[in-house]
Amino acid sequence: MPATTSVVTAARFVQGLSYEDFIKQATVNQEKLLSNGKTVPLSDEDISFFRKVVSHPRGPVRMLALGEAWCGDVCRELPTAGRIAEVSGIELRVFLRDQNLDIMDEFLSNNGKSRSIPVFVFYTKDMEYLTHWTERSAGARAGLDRVMTEAKTKLNLPQSATFSTLEGQAKQSLLQEVVTRVQPFNDDWRRDSIREIRQRLAEAVGIPNVG
Repeated sequence: MPATTSVVTAARFVQGLSYEDFIKQATVNQEKLLSNGKTVPLSDEDISFFRKVVSHPRGPVRMLALGEAWCGDVCRELPTAGRIAEVSGIELRVFLRDQNLDIMDEFLSNNGKSRSIPVFVFYTKDMEYLTHWTERSAGARAGLDRVMTEAKTKLNLPQSATFSTLEGQAKQSLLQEVVTRVQPFNDDWRRDSIREIRQRLAEAVGIPNVG
């Protein structure tokens, strides 16, 4: 939940980047963002649901996204937010996390310890907070844990190793191994995210989760 008094006002919201401008300013992973934007796995039923929930009197007509182009989860999930906005008419504004920590700190994960991204926050036309979704789906979390275990075993790294504790070639080798292993699961994880976002919006607005 965001703070009772949020820094996200209507005036602050419109200061965010458009989705297109976010991609233009990205100095890394621009091609990956563009490629993922062409393959967002939104079904016709998904599109129908998002249009229906946006048209509700208390519907989510504004979506704020927090992200950075260097983040793998952002590269996978932000194009989905862009596509949802495109098909439903939601106004999407993207804020760079590291330049907007006051916003980020309203949506910390891991019991208030982590500035995980992406974060998608949904508001009514009057900027009333409805719900938000963070980082990756439950399926992606479980899948990434499995992939990390397999990758560290293959590279003979201790299971306690993380990207933050490794350095040099060991860190690069683990990163490449993980990227290769997660690629086949990207679309499934994006579908999981869409299902979770739908469920949160349905509950927040009070409508059935159907298209």
